Amino acid sequence: MSLRRTCRELVLQVVLRRAMKAGGDGLDRFQLVVDEATLRVINSFLKMGDLHGEGVTSVELIEESRQPLPGLDAMYFLRPFPENVERILGEFKSAAPQHRQVHLCFTKPVEQSLLSKFTEAPHLASRVRSFVEVPLSFSLVQDRGFHFDVPEAITALFPVPDPQLVSSIVQQLADVCRCLQTTTPSIRCQSDLCHTIGQRVLRELSMHQASALPSQPCQLLILERSVDMAAALVHEYSYEACVFDLLDGNMLDGDRNVVTLKTSHAGENKDKNKEMLLEDPLWEELRYMHIEAARSHVEAKVDDVKRQNNQKSSTAMSTSAMLEQLRGAPEMRDAVDRMSLHLAMIMQIHSRLSQEQILDPLHLGLLEQDTACGIDRNGKDVKIANLQQTLLKIFIDRPELPSEMKLRLLMLYFACVANIPEANRSKLMDAAKLEPEDHQVLIAMLRTRLMEVPESQRLKQGTGCAHRVTKQQAMRFKKNAVAEGRFELSRFEPRLKEILEQLAEDRLSLEDFGVCQSESTDFGLREAGYADLLGAPAIQAKDDWSFASVAGGVDAERTETSHRIVIFVLGGFTHSELRVAAEVQEKLPRGTEVLMGGTSLLTPKRLIRALRPKSDAAEGVDGPDLT
Repeated sequence: MSLRRTCRELVLQVVLRRAMKAGGDGLDRFQLVVDEATLRVINSFLKMGDLHGEGVTSVELIEESRQPLPGLDAMYFLRPFPENVERILGEFKSAAPQHRQVHLCFTKPVEQSLLSKFTEAPHLASRVRSFVEVPLSFSLVQDRGFHFDVPEAITALFPVPDPQLVSSIVQQLADVCRCLQTTTPSIRCQSDLCHTIGQRVLRELSMHQASALPSQPCQLLILERSVDMAAALVHEYSYEACVFDLLDGNMLDGDRNVVTLKTSHAGENKDKNKEMLLEDPLWEELRYMHIEAARSHVEAKVDDVKRQNNQKSSTAMSTSAMLEQLRGAPEMRDAVDRMSLHLAMIMQIHSRLSQEQILDPLHLGLLEQDTACGIDRNGKDVKIANLQQTLLKIFIDRPELPSEMKLRLLMLYFACVANIPEANRSKLMDAAKLEPEDHQVLIAMLRTRLMEVPESQRLKQGTGCAHRVTKQQAMRFKKNAVAEGRFELSRFEPRLKEILEQLAEDRLSLEDFGVCQSESTDFGLREAGYADLLGAPAIQAKDDWSFASVAGGVDAERTETSHRIVIFVLGGFTHSELRVAAEVQEKLPRGTEVLMGGTSLLTPKRLIRALRPKSDAAEGVDGPDLT
């Protein structure tokens, strides 16, 4: 079973339905009150229609003022932070309360001091009908990805980890394990920091009661972003990666997965903006295709639809005119809108690639591939001196090149080449003439030391200036370079693919990726109610709030997955790594599931944004949107 489905059933069948049952008086409607972070978590695996089907009338932010609804029950689904607790208490200060009955659901363990505040609130405690903690402190990406929505981890963990953030990551990673009902995961680690987090995750899991469900084999590999910085910087030409790299902040709102499409219909003079959720069957077909293959696939779909509707020959009109004509048929409107959406995004991607001069005669895209692979398009080793000279020539000859593009090229070069002499580094930085804010980003990235050779690898790498590609990667890239039918700008593959294959085949180096010893663990939902919480019924976690209690629910489907591999990257993971995780899973025995996670989901733009000074990186927060 996918992690997405597990989380859906946890909320819909365990939390919401049990809350309805705990109400006890037949009232089957209530308001869901969330904070901004919890909204993003729920939004990643549920739609508003799912919640309506379970009695939720509306979803409201606790940070915003709301009209009192004393005749309606409410579920507060929040992080157990003092400010959220104070907001709840503020809504029940008097005998004229905000809601009739209350269900309290928190995504992390609640401190005793906060629990005491609930018991001491006379107008609230008697109205509480259920009180539970659920391990949902992470957001989902597709069926196999998860992240903690912490883009600042790239600077907060490296080079010196922030203890508070480390504790939060431990708790959230343990939450993922609990949701997967994984008992004693076998943990492998890349570095001392990874090992510390792995050991603390095991200790955190051991604090919970023994699960009522049988355990499944699970391998958890904890990595740092330094394992492959190139994957976070190089242009990836699969459709999904292009969309989130090149369109985010343009026609795409990447936080909400919503695309804004300008539409115009026959007889109308003005364009209209239409928002569409990036979640449809055609998107699922296209996401991992090369951008050119995706374009051909969509155009073929258009031709098929046209033939089915006995339209004119495909050579008689343009694709856009054809779609506009087909849109007139009501039964075709949704399919046509989807095809129009993806064609518009593909056209915009090509426009962005042109603006960034990736596909121009100077072949910036080829330079990226040579830098990332250490292997040229003919399958030969690149010479570092040639790479540097090409980079210098581009910076000098093309001063109009966007500063952010030059920044990406510099960061990629510094990440892929080891032991660069300081004089050479300074020469490249001076020639680039970055905008001041981009120069600050580069300095911030260098300060993390993620682009340096780890101490454990220095002896293997040597002391001279050289490409950091591993022998196994170099062999793979050489095969990619000469493979028939492969796009020359798609030679690079994330190192994670090689690591995943080695882990699945039990060939992963123990020297480079050490083992954390397993301990006895437990994974039920922790009961948060206390006997002195007035009005709240005593609920046994295993019997009433756990997965095992859901007839035909999560427990009934567990046999679908016999083994899990979970990769977690401190500093964030990329869309290309999510893609290769899916590719590796396809080749593994039936019943094996590969999950990809990290502190955030990275694109080059988001990485750069996270490295900018805080005043420049501030972002607005969207309101409720459960499309």
